[in-house]
Amino acid sequence: MNYISLEGVPWVISAWIGLICFRPFATFFHELGHLFFALIFTKQEVFLRVGDSINSWHGNISRISWEITLRKSSEGFTGYEKESLSKVQLILVIAGGPLASFIITLISGWIIFNYNLTTLNEVILVSWFSANALVLVRSSVPLRLKPTTMFPEGPPSDGLELKKILFKKKRGKLG
Repeated sequence: MNYISLEGVPWVISAWIGLICFRPFATFFHELGHLFFALIFTKQEVFLRVGDSINSWHGNISRISWEITLRKSSEGFTGYEKESLSKVQLILVIAGGPLASFIITLISGWIIFNYNLTTLNEVILVSWFSANALVLVRSSVPLRLKPTTMFPEGPPSDGLELKKILFKKKRGKLG
């Protein structure tokens, strides 16, 4: 299929719609990456949120509590007890989200380029790949993201949090 042709336009539009539809799921799997390591390294409850808290589906299972909504679904948050973690554990928890997004993006891309798929399946997989790649890039670049209710100054990306931890200067005692 030549996607850069009149025949390909409907498929490109379908891929864009798919990207929008897959965003909440890509955010969810990204947050599961953080959640996985947080559950391993902490003993306290771990909180997962996708979207904002308004009209969310929420619940608890064991040490996991969650709030999920499709409203503002590009936002995600995993809350856990950071103070009890070592520097290496904290790095692993923070890197868990981008790692999950990277793995999903890598596998999706590998399937796209190594298998002969029907056009519909290819468009669906390209949408899935793109949604996860977007979450990966957005979370990895060290910057403040768009302000939210919970973070009025803008939440730090995972990349910014990792940068702060890795390049934190130790302060010596004065005197």
